[in-house]
Amino acid sequence: MIYIKSLNFRSLDSRVGLLALSCAAALLAACGGGGGGGGEAKDTTPPTLESAATLGEPVVRQARYTISGSASDDKALASVTLSLNGQTKAATLDGTAFSVSADLKAGRNSYTLVARDAAGNETSRSGSVYLGHRVAGGNSHSGAIVNGALYTWGRNNFGQTGLGFTSAVATDAATHPVAPARVATPAAFVALAFNQNHSLAIDADGKLWSWGDDTDGQLGRGAGDRASCGSSTNNCRLDIGQVAGLDGVVAVSAGYSHVLALKSDGSVWGFGLNDLGQLGDGSSTNSAMPVQVVWASADSAVVGRIVQVSAASASSYALDDKGQLWAWGRNQYANLGLGSASAAKAVQATPVRVPMPEGVRTVSVANGRDHVLALASDGKVYAWGLNASSQVGFNGVVHKGQPTAWPSPVLSPTRLPWTDSHAAVEVYGNGNTSYLRLADGKVYPWGMYGQNEGTGTVYANLDEPEDKLSTLSQIVDLSVGALHQVALRADGQVFTWGWSFEGSLGGGSSAINTWMYNTPLNPQFPS
Repeated sequence: MIYIKSLNFRSLDSRVGLLALSCAAALLAACGGGGGGGGEAKDTTPPTLESAATLGEPVVRQARYTISGSASDDKALASVTLSLNGQTKAATLDGTAFSVSADLKAGRNSYTLVARDAAGNETSRSGSVYLGHRVAGGNSHSGAIVNGALYTWGRNNFGQTGLGFTSAVATDAATHPVAPARVATPAAFVALAFNQNHSLAIDADGKLWSWGDDTDGQLGRGAGDRASCGSSTNNCRLDIGQVAGLDGVVAVSAGYSHVLALKSDGSVWGFGLNDLGQLGDGSSTNSAMPVQVVWASADSAVVGRIVQVSAASASSYALDDKGQLWAWGRNQYANLGLGSASAAKAVQATPVRVPMPEGVRTVSVANGRDHVLALASDGKVYAWGLNASSQVGFNGVVHKGQPTAWPSPVLSPTRLPWTDSHAAVEVYGNGNTSYLRLADGKVYPWGMYGQNEGTGTVYANLDEPEDKLSTLSQIVDLSVGALHQVALRADGQVFTWGWSFEGSLGGGSSAINTWMYNTPLNPQFPS
């Protein structure tokens, strides 16, 4: 406390007395004085700050990520800001709740949240989120990024494992990868996309790489300098090579014979087979080099920034930041969700908006061969398309042939009733199989599913999601292959299940060509 000694103003010039009085008052104000000698103590208490709980490091497929939580202060909360990849974003505040979004790069994205109060006190929280698959399953080959290195295993008839050669269990027992084998990569890979017999990866600098089957130009590396695999010629690439002309790639999705890539500027690019317009460039001409997806002029003013892409057998999907889903390519099985199916050879060469039910905001999309899964912001799942194996729902072992059965195809986005009481956080698909994941990391399949472990080729078409993997939990990433699955647990352990063809499950020589492994295997990686 500062004490001001009494002054005898009568003995001083009045101007001096007034100056002294003014100085004394200023000192008292600066020190919080006045009002009887008391004063409010300086605020030194920082705000509280909590973000929404997640299961380990989140693994996402959308290039824009939203963090929500709560923040408060005993006096006055001024702001919550997010720092990520050079971006500083101010959160939207609603009472104690906050929400803030930022764009991601492929791989790990570290961030810092800072809450500030009016007095300048701060509380910070750090975390990370991972964009892209760290595990991948193709037709019968698999891969995983473990401790920064790429490992692959399984079928290798097109060199799709990236090991630089072709092989088969029957003829190359000494070299064929029936367990995880480390791949010598030309860069540090951070995200994977496998399908059928081709493979792609994004590196830490946003460059895209590809290898394996290139019959239809699905590797995006032009038409020259191909190798020959099997009985055909000029149909594969045994080396891992860069897709030229694509920089700043943040996401990639491998379809059956075409590929979609999303760049950091929100533009979408495709390459490969285009007979039904699945590349979305306005034509039906195949392209072994990347071409840009174009929106019709009427839609270009409506579409938001694209945050996710997904490629199917001959159709394509893109999700924008407004929660709108766009589709193009094949519509033979109502793949585009427009309420009707088209002729087998009908071409849809530019994106059309999928008419979701009123009020539904889509936050994630996945697809199988010819069916589609859309996750809504409230955790409900909508599906449509081919439903012969109940991959959309309610056409399996219980309902098929009954009045309660859903048709095949399902023509429009239809809500899966199971998710009315089980809010999903992610969806996955391939072939005729569908999966969803809940917040606790449990995954639930429906559609085509191998029912009898190790005893034959018996499949049961599940009508709706079922808990078939009771021993598996805390899954953060899942890739559905044609007939097998590869999953990543929160602790970094990799698990596989399904059909082990050519060693696709990575379980070694004792787990080759067996139908089915429904008890997940835990492949062992070289130290």
